[in-house]
Amino acid sequence: MRAIITYHSIDSSRSPISISERDFRRHLNWLATSRVSVVPLDALVSADHSGDSVALTFDDAYQNFGSIAAPLLEEHGMPATLFVATAHAGGTNAWDTPARGGGKGQVPVFPLLDWNGIARVAQRGVAIGSHARTHRQLPLLDAHALRDELASSSEDLRRELGVAPTALAYPYGDAASREKEEAARIYDLAVGTDLRILEKTEDQHMLPRIDAYYLREAGRLESFGSAAFDRYLRIRRRGRRLRASVHRLTGRGGG
Repeated sequence: MRAIITYHSIDSSRSPISISERDFRRHLNWLATSRVSVVPLDALVSADHSGDSVALTFDDAYQNFGSIAAPLLEEHGMPATLFVATAHAGGTNAWDTPARGGGKGQVPVFPLLDWNGIARVAQRGVAIGSHARTHRQLPLLDAHALRDELASSSEDLRRELGVAPTALAYPYGDAASREKEEAARIYDLAVGTDLRILEKTEDQHMLPRIDAYYLREAGRLESFGSAAFDRYLRIRRRGRRLRASVHRLTGRGGG
């Protein structure tokens, strides 16, 4: 079984984007001693793994990634990818967009790493990817704005860090064929938010990820690789799709 796991903020608020430091430590401690390999994102996607493996990704570049997550990852020798919304570096996540998680709750406003902080975690071995430039919903943009959103983010990272990002995380996981085609012009791979494990073959620019929100309960991540884990994801995915359908019909939240 292969999967990409997504984290956002490491904090105690229990918001839809949060996981506590205690739970995050539990995840890393288990991964460090389990049969599951933690590998870089590009290696997970490209290699033919015979065993269970995961890639760890972090969206938005919160300050607590630099103060909590990055040191713990380095301590355990685990690779990770940090996706940066480049226009917001040094700001906050107070972007004017729909509530995440299909109505799971309100998202607190947290400070984001500035460019110096991003550079420091990159020097510690964290791969840096693009989360677009301003974290807008890409399908709502016209063709010119979409191209600028993706290309400018890549240029920002190249200018500030001296590296060309190879991976993109679609804001909110919101992308269809037009967005995927534009992403493929710039990035080697792109990830969304479809809640499932990776299949044997995947579209390199529409890769699924499992949000750590669904893995906070003790024992949940620890069941990775089992039929029970796959069954749990299927149930949660159906529930999330049902909530999204209700929100679209009623015009309430969740995009």
